Amino acid sequence: MSFTKTKGFFTGFFPVPKFLAECAVGIDISDSSIRFMELANTKYGKTPFKFGEHLLPEEIVVNGDIQNIDALSEELKKIKEKNDIDFIRASLPEEKAYLFKTHIPEDIEKNEIRSILEFKLEEYVPISPKEAVFDYEIINNPKEYLPGHIDVGVAVYPKNTVEKYSAAFDRAGLIPLSFEVETQAIARSVIRYNDDGIYMIIDFGMARTGLAIIDKYALSFTSTFKIDWRILAKVIKESSDISEDNINQIKNEYGLLKNNKELFSAFIDIAEQLKDNIDKYYKYWRTRVDETGKRVNPIEKIILCGGNSNLAGLPEYLSGSLKIPVERANVWINAFSLDDFTPNIDRFQSLSYATAIGLALRDVN
Repeated sequence: MSFTKTKGFFTGFFPVPKFLAECAVGIDISDSSIRFMELANTKYGKTPFKFGEHLLPEEIVVNGDIQNIDALSEELKKIKEKNDIDFIRASLPEEKAYLFKTHIPEDIEKNEIRSILEFKLEEYVPISPKEAVFDYEIINNPKEYLPGHIDVGVAVYPKNTVEKYSAAFDRAGLIPLSFEVETQAIARSVIRYNDDGIYMIIDFGMARTGLAIIDKYALSFTSTFKIDWRILAKVIKESSDISEDNINQIKNEYGLLKNNKELFSAFIDIAEQLKDNIDKYYKYWRTRVDETGKRVNPIEKIILCGGNSNLAGLPEYLSGSLKIPVERANVWINAFSLDDFTPNIDRFQSLSYATAIGLALRDVN
């Protein structure tokens, strides 16, 4: 799943004029909110132009599955009308995605690739081809052990999932130019173009945490696990007797720092859950072998994004526990240099927009 040669999964269903593609707004829908980001071309690069967060009522989206299309479209319509948005690039929930990697003859005609991959779907995913929507990306690494072949990364969604999201946007009057796996968009915003390293990305949502492994620009593995950060907010409020408005400030300033013993004990339980889940997937990757039986290259670094990645002391705690470098993402790394431009959104807040930023960057190389 290359960032450089192809543009991402579910690239739309018609050719997109360049002037429309460049003004498309990234839309990221989670169970609890909708975030959007539009970038503008400036002398500094791609800088924030329109952005915002719109909270969703409970039960409209549950675990990435739209429960009420009309209710979601009404919330999207509010965003459209308030912010004058027409063309969008949208993410699809990774909980619903099936990913696999396969190989095809290097000299195959482009118009034959999709037919060949369709025959492979039943081998890799538990849904019938008739009920699936899929797209692919060429991974440009010629196979030394299989001459004349190249790798292809494939993402598959249940047709029903894509149709629900399409219907919600259509009823809201929004025009999606593309759909994309959520973690692919995140990778575009936090890993520098042309960096062929191996990274684990952790995206902290409110009710679930997403994990992805990116290997030489390819989305090689993705998973989610449950950590309910709302419980942590409740613990902070009860143990500190503070208002809702100050909870994030407490997390960002104190977090896992041991010089505040009362708050440290409140944070450590959930941090250990997080560490144990990450360690499980880290060890899984470390013991993997490729098609030739050789061990895959190790993960070089863990990159944190999402609102709860702001937790003070979290990178240091994970790095010390897992014995691997851990850092918070620079979500602007492919948009502009922070040395040249200061965006009108602070760093803590920007970490929540990694998906929307990556979607808005989809046409930038």
